[in-house]
Amino acid sequence: IKHKVNAIICQGSEAGGHGMRRELGNSTMALASQVSKMTRATNISVLAAGGIVSGRHLASALCVCDGVSIGTRYWACSESQGNQVFQQELIKKNSCDDVIRTTVFDQIQNELNSTIQWPYPYHSVGSLRNATSSEWDGKTSEELQHAMNDTELLKDYKSAQQASDPNVVCTLAGEGVGEIERIEGAYDVTLRIEVEAIDTMNRLQGMFL
Repeated sequence: IKHKVNAIICQGSEAGGHGMRRELGNSTMALASQVSKMTRATNISVLAAGGIVSGRHLASALCVCDGVSIGTRYWACSESQGNQVFQQELIKKNSCDDVIRTTVFDQIQNELNSTIQWPYPYHSVGSLRNATSSEWDGKTSEELQHAMNDTELLKDYKSAQQASDPNVVCTLAGEGVGEIERIEGAYDVTLRIEVEAIDTMNRLQGMFL
């Protein structure tokens, strides 16, 4: 309250992009529920973030907090300024199992860019699994660092970045990516989420009457 915060976004481990490394994080709904309880006596809104792409997800979140913050679903929109090669990866036949939260990509990126460093414990990303995560996730950071000391790994990764190669470079995505089927306009996405959320809540209300 003293910092005049308007809202708190509770990003769970299901989220895409940067966030708390997986062994230290919490799931979206559990985190949002706990924070909502802590802020109950305030006017601060609590928003859930992580794996939310549909109206059913919004309706679920409204059971424990005040709303949602959506990332991956809006990246897969025609207005998005993200790299279109990686954007197309979001609408392939994915499932929540195709998403991994790993420190591998940030460790490589921190080595390539000394200006912008993602610090512990926020040096992990939710992304689609690829050859890089398959090879290095599960190995120690020391092993990866040793490999990066031989600059071929960094050269190959940098070349893959320039070539927009999703098999090497991370494609940021949350666990809801499996329900994204096409690139659409943001207005259409927002309207569908709203309508689906209302329909879901009406259906649930009918179950108890």
